[in-house]
Amino acid sequence: MALITLLCAVTIATSALGWTTPPLATVLNGTYQGVNLDSFNQQAWLGMPFAQQPVGDLRLRAPLSLNTSWTGTRDAFNYSAICPGFPIASGADDDKGYELSEACLSINVIRGNTVTATSSQTLVWLYGGGFLMGGSADHRYNGSWIVQRSMEMGTPIIFVSFNYRVHAFGFLGGQEVRDAGLENLGLLDQRLALHWIQENIAAFGGDPSKVTIMGESAGAMSVANHLTAYGGRDDGLFRGAIMESGSPTTENYPTIDQLEPVYQSVVTKAGCANSTDTLSCLRGVPYDTFRTATNGTYIWEPTIDGNFIPYSPTALLNEGNFVKVPLLIGANTDEGTSFAIGKGINTTEQLAAGLAAGYPMLSNASIAQIISLYPNVPAQGCPYNTGDGLLSTGYLDKVAASIGGDIVMVGPRRLFAQQASYYAPVYSYRFNQVPIYYTMETGVTHFSEVAYVFSNPQMTQNPLGNRPRDLTLANLMTSMWVSFAHNLDPNNNFVSGSPVWPSYADGPKNMVFQLTGLGASSYVEDDTFRSDGIAFINTLGSELQH
Repeated sequence: MALITLLCAVTIATSALGWTTPPLATVLNGTYQGVNLDSFNQQAWLGMPFAQQPVGDLRLRAPLSLNTSWTGTRDAFNYSAICPGFPIASGADDDKGYELSEACLSINVIRGNTVTATSSQTLVWLYGGGFLMGGSADHRYNGSWIVQRSMEMGTPIIFVSFNYRVHAFGFLGGQEVRDAGLENLGLLDQRLALHWIQENIAAFGGDPSKVTIMGESAGAMSVANHLTAYGGRDDGLFRGAIMESGSPTTENYPTIDQLEPVYQSVVTKAGCANSTDTLSCLRGVPYDTFRTATNGTYIWEPTIDGNFIPYSPTALLNEGNFVKVPLLIGANTDEGTSFAIGKGINTTEQLAAGLAAGYPMLSNASIAQIISLYPNVPAQGCPYNTGDGLLSTGYLDKVAASIGGDIVMVGPRRLFAQQASYYAPVYSYRFNQVPIYYTMETGVTHFSEVAYVFSNPQMTQNPLGNRPRDLTLANLMTSMWVSFAHNLDPNNNFVSGSPVWPSYADGPKNMVFQLTGLGASSYVEDDTFRSDGIAFINTLGSELQH
């Protein structure tokens, strides 16, 4: 485990240096000793196991609660290793530089050092990474600046993050996996972590009835999965939810017919093809053997399992079968530059072929209708607000990006905002600021809001930068997120002159987060853009495997 410096920006005080005594917290299993983050006037407990580690015979099994206790104290000084994800050699970089291990199910707590009573609100972060990679130790997800802003506002929150299994370790599918009831293990890890928070957050000064869950991309999809889990059963695990670029109908849920060949390929590569119990065999092979066997362009994502995800999320939403809590939900203007249905597209025929390949259940009539609703007008394509210019990669690539972004992110965001606003307040946003070092061809793409929400000044692979407009926008967004976590309304944010963010129930509107050198600032818009195309996409649930 790497010694944390809270991401190269925090001094860890120790009693050996004559500083404050390290903080203690006694959870159900025993007492943890954390660290003082004097640079922030905060305290942290890092790398605490919330489950029995899924190693050995517990690989590819549902997570089990801790069944041990101890006397004395255990150290909680360091983030644990993160769960194995997409192999580094593939070129993916979310896991680069972090220790990987199957013994990864751990949780982290950061709080202001003045928190004592068990009344503080808690904000829980679920990382993204396409269910392929990611971890709570990622420098970009350092919650200290969020906690710092909450302390400045006089509305202190506790920040919690945890690891969950990804890739094949968390989302192996196939008929054998289904028959054993072992699908969606990564989501079950998350669920157990949320139960751990309910049982233990009071030890850190938190009120278990005042928990907000928050995620981005696959993390936001995970949040959505907890809203619809078990048909919308409310287990009292959270009272609010934040979803950045992800909704219940974002995921393209694979079928058993799609998953079974993948499972058989893994079994064969792992040397388990002749076993009478292939799952047991996969549990017994060495870690490196299993990981190598899962290397490839495979499907590792949640599936409709008839239990945690009981049936079509589109149907769940239409029937109102989800947990009714206040929501903060949004997407970025140019999500399509990350989720285009293809690149190098120059003809309508290639556009249709890209849709058919990405969504094999789409009918020819639906494909034709989508294309008719997204005309080849470059000024209307993605990245938006870039005029009549074409992308260098293909004549119709702006159309492909517009369609792809609306299918994956923007349409699902609008659909859920509409459905959920019948039951509880919904605050919808569109992030529209091109970050530093991004290009006009990338635009305001996927993930670009994260550094602003975290107000994270570090030079990570997605930096916030130091332009005054970026810092101002980050302060506004962090403050609104803190306000929502504290009292389920983003408008108590203590930012002078901030626009009032209306609830979606009062009319379909978005807060547009944007600051430019010309003085234009964040504002409220009608959520009616591309109305015909998005409305049609949102009728295609089964054809899009939603």
